[in-house]
Amino acid sequence: MLLRSWSGILVKDTVISSQDFCDALVAIGLTQEEARNLLDPADKQNVPKAVRLLQTLQTLQHLPTPTHPDEKKRRMAINFVVKTLNYFLRPFIDVDMNLEDQCRSLAIYTHLTAAMYLKGQLSFLTSALYADSQAIVKNIIFTVAKLNLEDSDIRYYIILDGTNHIERIFSNVRTQDHNRNFDTQQLAQKLSIATEIVATLTRNPDLDFGHRRLNLSGAIGVDHVNPASCKGNYRVGDVSLSKIWSEAAIEARTILEQIDSSTAIDFAQTFSTPDRDFLRPLGGKYVGTLFDDDEVLRLDQSVEDEECTEPDDDMIVDHELDFFSLDEHLDLH
Repeated sequence: MLLRSWSGILVKDTVISSQDFCDALVAIGLTQEEARNLLDPADKQNVPKAVRLLQTLQTLQHLPTPTHPDEKKRRMAINFVVKTLNYFLRPFIDVDMNLEDQCRSLAIYTHLTAAMYLKGQLSFLTSALYADSQAIVKNIIFTVAKLNLEDSDIRYYIILDGTNHIERIFSNVRTQDHNRNFDTQQLAQKLSIATEIVATLTRNPDLDFGHRRLNLSGAIGVDHVNPASCKGNYRVGDVSLSKIWSEAAIEARTILEQIDSSTAIDFAQTFSTPDRDFLRPLGGKYVGTLFDDDEVLRLDQSVEDEECTEPDDDMIVDHELDFFSLDEHLDLH
């Protein structure tokens, strides 16, 4: 939905529209019809298609850099958007990542999006997406810290913090028999049976073979990942959160300075007061709690009528904005 935004995404002084992403997909090798299909899926809850879109756009960084200054700047902005979103996406779909790598990737995403919010507030992410994604990262980091205090040998799978359990129960309800349309009484019975099935497999993970017929390594458009598919090290005792957070801040600083080499980033100074954190970068109220937050970006505009053509100069908007002033540390002790 974010990449289909009619009002675009602001990166430094460049606005990236859905047409720009469409052109990028065509440059990668997709047809115009395939590009429009990825950007405007009929089912807005089609997670595999959204994942496939980001994974496809990620290959754009391997193409030759445009020679035209405006096209080069636009390509850099698109790559930044895709890289930032993939820092959040990859930990949930890459079955080869360790827990430490997952936390580091999510922490980089947190720093990048916080920096973009401080620069242009909701010109990069919507309030809902910013607040939800930051809360997800916070919960995962805090869960790792709490589990480490409880038992450092615990294996923690971040994918279990999502809605997979609910969707799994729904799947069991729908596939218990041939009657997929049922009344309230039958639903209660099916939910009871489905809950028992899920509880049994949770208590006996050796009975849950996960995706037995699907190799998820390097797969495109992955939606649900089962712990049985994960191959990394997920022991919480092997994760150093303070080290990860510091490394993530440094990596985020490097990425941000590639957009503007003169940018000085000071996360520590920015978040040095008790009323400011990654959920409320400007202090005061949390992002997403203001009435007019979601009025900034209109995400319902479809790219159905747009053509994948060369970008027009009129689409290039320059906003002469100063870049961030952040730094690289958040004390997790």
